[in-house]
Amino acid sequence: MSSSYPSMPSHHNDNKVNSYMNKIALFVTTFFIGLQVNAATPEQLDSLLNEIDQDIAAQRLSAPVGNNALEKIEAFRGDAPFDFRVVPLTYRWGESYVELANRAIAGGQFDKAQGYLDKVWPVASLTPGLEEAQRVIDDAIASGMAKPAAVAAVSAPTKAELEHQRQLAEAAEKEKQRLQADYQRKKQEEQKAAEEKARKELAEQQRQQQLERERRAANEQKLKEQRLAQQTAKAKAASAPAKVAVDDIEDELLNTKPKSAPVKAVAKVAPVVAPKAAAKPTVTTLASAASVAAAWADAKEDSEPIARYDIPTEDLANRSRDIADNMNGACQAMVDNDASVVIHAADKSDYRWLAVRLTLCTRRIDRSYRLRHSHEVLSGGAPFLTLHPARDTALIRQ
Repeated sequence: MSSSYPSMPSHHNDNKVNSYMNKIALFVTTFFIGLQVNAATPEQLDSLLNEIDQDIAAQRLSAPVGNNALEKIEAFRGDAPFDFRVVPLTYRWGESYVELANRAIAGGQFDKAQGYLDKVWPVASLTPGLEEAQRVIDDAIASGMAKPAAVAAVSAPTKAELEHQRQLAEAAEKEKQRLQADYQRKKQEEQKAAEEKARKELAEQQRQQQLERERRAANEQKLKEQRLAQQTAKAKAASAPAKVAVDDIEDELLNTKPKSAPVKAVAKVAPVVAPKAAAKPTVTTLASAASVAAAWADAKEDSEPIARYDIPTEDLANRSRDIADNMNGACQAMVDNDASVVIHAADKSDYRWLAVRLTLCTRRIDRSYRLRHSHEVLSGGAPFLTLHPARDTALIRQ
């Protein structure tokens, strides 16, 4: 009685033991080969899977040598022993051989069919249909329909071989555990590194935010000091004796003929002498600075306004430099109409500050334009300014 597994059903137990030991040996060998060979790149593994699929479709199952599905399946297992994407392709490869075996059985070619199945057993023993096809062949041999193929007797493994296989399996398990431990350790190190990086980035972000807050606070303090210095300078200038720098006021005080066009203000006011008249003595009346200041304080605009513009209260309170730009084109209207301006405000400091902003605004439009402005005390309500027809004479209450 033969001891061949594929041929004699009475020896299936011995063959199963041998097959089991062969599987262990194949797993251990493949595992250690996988550890020694440089790991393939993901792109290379994807390409190898695609080639296996093409070989199975073209029936290049185990031939020709160097270009068949079996060799590539073994190569994939060697490169990536823990990548199970090759398993479905392995079963497809086994199913192709089982289909060939069934065709051979239908034609009475039991030896050829057994040859096909012998290729599948050591590679994919769980292939669907494999055991059924093997049972058909075994039944045919038992009934005398087929003769068992002559194969070399396979002896049972010795105790030494079993111990060696056990040691290899233990070594493979220990190596697997070591690799898993290394993987977990590297994963934890990467996580700690990522957390440390995030902590440093957050600390740097907070430091930059603190620097920005300090810079803004310093700029605000500097602006406050500058505003305080400007207000102090304005207060000193207001408390000093008034100096009139407008020619048309001097003309009004001296009762001289006004000029036909507005005259630009000059830095200093020279004493004004009345023009000489024929057969009349020369008149050299000079207005004192005090009387000019008093006359200027009584100035009032009596003409009807040609336009009115609201003054943004928030910009005025915050002394915003953009206040003139936020008054809906008031500066352009002043220049276009050569208008004089009356600022209606409750606080005289607001009037003075706004006059400066309007002066700078109109000069950006037309440097030859001279702003003629006056202050009207506002008893209540929001501040505003009115535009009036151009004046050729001073604003002096008659």
